[in-house]
Amino acid sequence: MRFILLLILWATGGALCFAQPIILRRVILIGDAGEINPKQNKALNDAAAHILPGKSTVMFLGDNIYPHGMGLPGSLEEAETQTIIRSQFSPMRAAGAPTYFVPGNHDWDKSGKQGLAKIRRQGEFLKEQNDPGLSIVPANGCPGPVEIPLGDGLVIIAYDSEWWLFPHEKTGTGDGCDCGTKEEVLARMREIRDRNAGKFIVLASHHPFRSYGTHGGKYSLKDHIFPLTAVKKWLWIPLPVIGSLYPLLRSTIRNPEDMGHAWYRELIAKVTDVFKGSPGILYVAGHEHGLQLIKDNITQVVSGSGAKHSYARKGRHSLFADTKQGFVTVDLMSDKSLQIVCHALEKGKIQEMFRYRLAY
Repeated sequence: MRFILLLILWATGGALCFAQPIILRRVILIGDAGEINPKQNKALNDAAAHILPGKSTVMFLGDNIYPHGMGLPGSLEEAETQTIIRSQFSPMRAAGAPTYFVPGNHDWDKSGKQGLAKIRRQGEFLKEQNDPGLSIVPANGCPGPVEIPLGDGLVIIAYDSEWWLFPHEKTGTGDGCDCGTKEEVLARMREIRDRNAGKFIVLASHHPFRSYGTHGGKYSLKDHIFPLTAVKKWLWIPLPVIGSLYPLLRSTIRNPEDMGHAWYRELIAKVTDVFKGSPGILYVAGHEHGLQLIKDNITQVVSGSGAKHSYARKGRHSLFADTKQGFVTVDLMSDKSLQIVCHALEKGKIQEMFRYRLAY
């Protein structure tokens, strides 16, 4: 009997013992891709080339249109902004992948007064494409959360983090949203969490809960010496000493878009409390213009270099950090793990830069 078993193993090349796990589902994460440029084009086309037919879903993680979101009907920027968002979904839909857009602060008029109108218009434009595989989540300026099931082992929960931070008019209970208050959003998150017990949950928003970039209070030497590049990227005017006031003022006069602000801290605390102690939670976001993978008491993917790049460094809990254009793939494997792969522009082409396996 032992001889027969060894003969079978030899004949199959040992496949029964050494079979590699296969990809069951793939989620492609691209953030802050809302500006057309050569590197954005390269990142998008390479991301589309990573689509596995019948297995892939694409998530754009906010700031889908720079600098002030979707142009309203009749505005000078209407046609241009339509071209910007079309540049993102066209290659993904051509490859057959369902494509979702999560709202970011720039989509909400860069947190301006026309934010609600502009985020609603972005959703209307996507709906006008008459494509059931294309949508904004959540829609209509609602906070969400939205549940996107991806088979037996994986679910995406998408919510609008800018809704929490937006300082002007936004949706409420009477606007046709399933949730109109923070408490209702958190309660719905708990319902979706409990309904998907035993699955991996990808929690998708624009704002990360961990970062070693500028929104997380980390600054480069360039920020200290050439602070005007934060206003206009071509303003390379050296202002040593005086320039250091920019990081100092930004850390003391808080912006809701930075993690030190009280509203942002509340968002982090309340949402992480919902998922505290739950296995298999992967936080994914954009906002910072780079790629980061951070693991402390949560696991955070930052994929925000679809069109831009800014400072990020490896911190105490960093597994990976890079500021180049790129994207991240998250694969549900047949061995019940998640495989996270960071892809970035290196020597003129997109290459795999880092791979990490997350067990349930």
